[in-house]
Amino acid sequence: MPKSYDPDEKMEIVLRAIKGEKISELADEYDVSRNSIYLWKKEFLDGGMSKLSGNSVTEQEAKLKEKDEQIKEMEKIIGQQKVQMEILKKKPCRTKYC
Repeated sequence: MPKSYDPDEKMEIVLRAIKGEKISELADEYDVSRNSIYLWKKEFLDGGMSKLSGNSVTEQEAKLKEKDEQIKEMEKIIGQQKVQMEILKKKPCRTKYC
């Protein structure tokens, strides 16, 4: 089974390749194919770190949309609580301890 590389390892290899180190030497050092390094370099140059992490733009957009929906739901709840607090402030006290 081939070794999997996390985005940080890929980034290190890609940066070294971009700085001019020989791809064949990097491939030997990290026990990875030259084609993989060329692919990672292309992915990085095309899409930055997000491409190396394996997250596509659509996955990132989906996560962002989910977070936006969570924020909207929380804002709705906060708004409802503010209304309830205002109602309670205006409500006359019906006990002898007010």
